[in-house]
Amino acid sequence: MDAIVECCKICKTYRQGQVEVTALSDIDLTVKTGEFMSLAGPSGSGKTTLLNLIGGLDQPNSGSIRVGGRSYEDLNSSQMADLRLNNIGFVFQAYNLIPVLSALENVEYVMLLQGTPTGERKQRAQEILDIVGLKDMYHRRPAELSGGQQQRVAVARAIVSNPEIVLADEPTANLDSKTGESLLQLMRQMNKERSVTFIFSTHDDMVMDYARRIVLIRDGRIVEDNYKH
Repeated sequence: MDAIVECCKICKTYRQGQVEVTALSDIDLTVKTGEFMSLAGPSGSGKTTLLNLIGGLDQPNSGSIRVGGRSYEDLNSSQMADLRLNNIGFVFQAYNLIPVLSALENVEYVMLLQGTPTGERKQRAQEILDIVGLKDMYHRRPAELSGGQQQRVAVARAIVSNPEIVLADEPTANLDSKTGESLLQLMRQMNKERSVTFIFSTHDDMVMDYARRIVLIRDGRIVEDNYKH
């Protein structure tokens, strides 16, 4: 299998007032196409920061990142936006749904930007919302949905356009265990059938049970990297 994500010597620092905080230090990580893996570790360990760097939403202070063989250093902002749109699906902990759009329109939105024809867009959005258990909620806006329902819309939006990689930040955080498990089964199915690569950040034991590789991050460093047999 080819490497789809390559992080080499990644360092990331933030300024908090006068203090410089190290979020990630000297991270080397290679992810092969079709992996189903979890970044684990306590809050503040650097998991979300690493996901955001892999997704091109933030830039490291030093080190290099390649996704699908393309070095982020070689891409301008327009090329970077295209790569995020067409190759990467995001599930954010805060959902990041568009408040004025319905659940259906939120799921359609990525495909709209990709230029997918209207009929196909609607059909695929409805199918994925049915799968995540929101069949009767197509026309509800985010404010009319519970946190768990919004999370399911966010997952549906991330996977509907069949991206190469899905980056999911605490994907089960606001879900009951039954819904969380059904979403993980759906993502595992996509992983098996379509070789979509999934990278989760989590401290949910259930997500770690499903993951086939667990990378443990503590204080901005990788301290363990284990494959399950």
